[in-house]
Amino acid sequence: MGDPCGIGPEVIAKAASQMSRIRHAAFFIFGDKGLLSGCGLKGARNIFLADIKNGSGEVFEPGVPSLAGARASLRYLDAAVAFIKRKCAGALVTGPISKEGVRKCGFRWQGHTEFLADAFGVKRVEMVFVSERMKVVLLTRHLSLKKAIKALSREHIYDCGRLMFDLLKNNFKIPGPRIAVCGLNPHAGESGLFGDEEDLIIRPAIKKLGRKYRGCFFGPYPADTVFYNVSKGGFDLVMAMYHDQGLIPFKLLSFDSGVNLTAGLPIIRTSPVHGTAFDIAGKHKACPGSMIAALRLAAGLAANGRR
Repeated sequence: MGDPCGIGPEVIAKAASQMSRIRHAAFFIFGDKGLLSGCGLKGARNIFLADIKNGSGEVFEPGVPSLAGARASLRYLDAAVAFIKRKCAGALVTGPISKEGVRKCGFRWQGHTEFLADAFGVKRVEMVFVSERMKVVLLTRHLSLKKAIKALSREHIYDCGRLMFDLLKNNFKIPGPRIAVCGLNPHAGESGLFGDEEDLIIRPAIKKLGRKYRGCFFGPYPADTVFYNVSKGGFDLVMAMYHDQGLIPFKLLSFDSGVNLTAGLPIIRTSPVHGTAFDIAGKHKACPGSMIAALRLAAGLAANGRR
């Protein structure tokens, strides 16, 4: 459910009617039963609610961030992870949590992605954003721009490229995927005039990927033009060097329909691309589109894995 004080409960409630229409799938919601009362779950034959009790009896007020809400979101997450580890489900969809709130509760990870990597014993995972318009992977995530630049390496780009090839081919069933790689600097460095990371780091990694996957990796391209080509179907996925480089164009085109997919886990994990949105929680203004898309993608990928 995510943070009970955010829009997680609202978008789940609004998505309930769509969940009931997804054939051959059952949905288990881990959260507070009281927050979903009256949203039509009782009549849905494929939706089940695991009521994770609030032991202290604290009341959650929509739109008002609290440590109680942050702690509750972690209880929901722990229960859902334990459930899927018992192989009771084929995919995990997480609601938005407050990074600030859970950090105050002792949560030591940057977010869901890093927590789940540890929970499932995986060293490397990638944050992929998926919509009908484009797919984007972030080579660096929640780092300052200075640290993100220092974190780039040939090895990481190569390893991420391999994982993206496998994801597109095996999970999305795209034979011979076309993957574009962004440059880091303006104009992709302009032959070294605006920076040398393209020549020293990015281009050698692309060449190595090209030797292993012929005709599948292209670039480095200037970021201000490659996303236009991706949105028009020119590429199946773009590899962005840092957080805002990839997410500004993605959210501009797919904010209400985009999905965050974690690649590299032994399970399928998706989430909506928005946060807790405390400013509109409880006002019935939240759009459920991204949550619905996350549920549909998780169900579809789980079905692909069973075939």
